[in-house]
Amino acid sequence: MKFRSHFATLLLLVLIVPILAACGGTPAVTTPTTAPVAPTTAPVAPVAPTTAPAATTAPVATTEAATAAPVATEAATTAPTGGDSENFLVYGGSGEPDSLDSMKTTAGTALIVASQILEGLIGTKPGQFELDPALATEWSPNADSTEWTFKLRPDVVFHDGTPFNADAVVFNFQRMSDPTNKYSYADKGVTYDIFPYIFAGYANEPNSIWKNVEKVDDLTVKFTFKQPTPLFPNYVSSSYFGLSSPAAVQKYAEKYGTPESGAVGTGPFTFSEWRAGESVTAVRNEAYWGTKALMPGVVFRIIADQSARFTELRNGSIDFTVNLAPDTLEAIKADSTLQQVSVEPFNIAYLALNTSNKPLDNPLVRQAIAYAINKEAILKGFYGNIGEVATDFLPASLKDARPDNVEAYSYNPAKAKELLAQAGFPDGFDTVTLSDTTTAPLQFWFMPVSRPYFPTPEVIANQIASDLQAVGIKVSLQSEDWAVYLDNEAAGKKNGMYMLGWTGDYADPNNFLQVHFGSAGAGSTYYSNADVDKLLSQASAAKTAAEANALFKQAGLLINRDMPRIPIVHAPPVFAARAEVKGWTPNPTGGDDFSIISVTR
Repeated sequence: MKFRSHFATLLLLVLIVPILAACGGTPAVTTPTTAPVAPTTAPVAPVAPTTAPAATTAPVATTEAATAAPVATEAATTAPTGGDSENFLVYGGSGEPDSLDSMKTTAGTALIVASQILEGLIGTKPGQFELDPALATEWSPNADSTEWTFKLRPDVVFHDGTPFNADAVVFNFQRMSDPTNKYSYADKGVTYDIFPYIFAGYANEPNSIWKNVEKVDDLTVKFTFKQPTPLFPNYVSSSYFGLSSPAAVQKYAEKYGTPESGAVGTGPFTFSEWRAGESVTAVRNEAYWGTKALMPGVVFRIIADQSARFTELRNGSIDFTVNLAPDTLEAIKADSTLQQVSVEPFNIAYLALNTSNKPLDNPLVRQAIAYAINKEAILKGFYGNIGEVATDFLPASLKDARPDNVEAYSYNPAKAKELLAQAGFPDGFDTVTLSDTTTAPLQFWFMPVSRPYFPTPEVIANQIASDLQAVGIKVSLQSEDWAVYLDNEAAGKKNGMYMLGWTGDYADPNNFLQVHFGSAGAGSTYYSNADVDKLLSQASAAKTAAEANALFKQAGLLINRDMPRIPIVHAPPVFAARAEVKGWTPNPTGGDDFSIISVTR
């Protein structure tokens, strides 16, 4: 799920087409090691039914999943051997999935795999935001968009042979929306973080806009909301809402989506095997309800180091890959055996600050950190000067919702020192006071994998650490296994500051703003602003783009002042493939369809 598109075009489509169905000491600079989603369209009025996605670097922790022996599930299909397996597509992924249950993850490294196996009610056309029927053939709102009714595709079965129907849809949305539902397995530690991000809370939470999902008949379901929700079809077109076999979820319980179980959906590929730390394999679904995949299967290789991925691409051991360093572009263009695959940026790279830590709870300190970072130098040095310095969380395609006259926080070390002095830290600081009153070193967490927004995170982290050192802020650089990194971030366990980013899932500014600054979605930074919550909620229920954008702009000004997450850059990711690969059309939201890709060996 990655993104691109122009907001004006998207908005026009949403207005014309039925609800456009569619993150002490000088820092030591380490040797540059490489390695370490979603456009949003402003809400619109309901439309007619639509028919037939010296800083010290701590050692990287290793998770149990990373060392586990390869596991194939009981329900898995045995991968073909000989000629068939040799003809599988081979994708070079930048990190290991944390789950193949798309409802449990927000990681692009997981969703790109899960979306080949699981399908949602609505998809998007290849390389576009335009909505496309998937497991639903049509959808329509009531007069004020507080209800949405979906007609389901008949004669579809899950990979385990069980039927896809209204009961399956209700089962999946209930387990995702309600932590008290027995099949959510919340009592076993399972969370569905994207749900409160999008709907401002789980079911029955006071600020949540979610009300209910119910079966009307075997092939009809109805969703009900506490306020107008005109973009609901866009929400469920994102990869998070892949539908799983209820039987498989119940069988594997909290372990569903892990290497032990894989995932069981209705998609064009069927899960075969997950070799932890190495690869995930899926085979063509010969009983698929739609057009069958062009290739007999796909292997998702896990290659965290971007330079290693590029080497394997050049050697022909992988067919296509993502998130390469910008300095590979010239080599790609000069190599006749390769092709560059263009993707417009629909993302944000940011530095998050834990506002429960003192002095990071002080807006003056957060503003000082923003002024201390030389974002222009980062864009030039690590992105080949391609993209734009971020002054706001919203990418260019959503510029109509960006606030006017926003403070850009351009590089200004003198201003940073002045603000630190005002906050009571004229000499800077190197520790934080935690919520339990204990003192800890100021940690700066960097990602262990390359992502579209941070292709070379460790070297960028070293540059930021050096910038902060120059104004007296001394950090200790840390990293850990990617799945652990994401889990700890979601649980609010990262003290100090950390790098992360977001690629939009659908064309709505709230997919960037509500997710990162609404109280229900900002728990990892402990930021909360009741005025921001109110403005974002009003914007999500607005009946016109102009009304929504005015509200988003007001919220943006407050966020810009509070600065709990510092925007760094919006930059296009570097994707490449072997010359013989055909049909790869990366989606702006990252929900690429691998079934339409072919390669001639």
